[in-house]
Amino acid sequence: MIYVLANPVFDPSSAERIASFRAKHEPQRAKLVPPHITLVFGVANNNLQTVSGLVEVISQQFSAFPISFDRHVTEYDPFEKKYKILLLCCAGREAITLLHNKLYEGAHRLEFSASHQFKPHMTIATYEERSGINQVDVSAVGALPIEAQVTALELVQLEDGRLTKLKTAPLIGLV
Repeated sequence: MIYVLANPVFDPSSAERIASFRAKHEPQRAKLVPPHITLVFGVANNNLQTVSGLVEVISQQFSAFPISFDRHVTEYDPFEKKYKILLLCCAGREAITLLHNKLYEGAHRLEFSASHQFKPHMTIATYEERSGINQVDVSAVGALPIEAQVTALELVQLEDGRLTKLKTAPLIGLV
């Protein structure tokens, strides 16, 4: 499967708190991938050329932009069948949504579940059981809002439990 991610660039103290929080509350994912916003969700490898081309083109249309996460929600993820805590984007929400929409302009759009509206967010905790997620003290991640910059798109491939970075495309456009 291939994904497109935006890895927010945080100030060092925020980055450390988020990394520590994720290491405790989603250790497997924290080892696999840094804090991120998923823009393209697991599409088949046969779409690699299309998605890679979109990443190239779109990265030249957008410039780096600020984002912030101002609140959190707990949700059940029906795809992974797990409970998650998400930090929701406020500032930068429109740009993240526009990136997401543009990155699905291809045949791989058929793989996106239209029944689940895209919500710009960063997952910071993942639990199998609701009782586990209910015990999490989100204040340990730090005071909200948490600010960051989105400076690049990252194309990655998940295969056999390993994540491989295929391309990093800096946002160098004028938008």
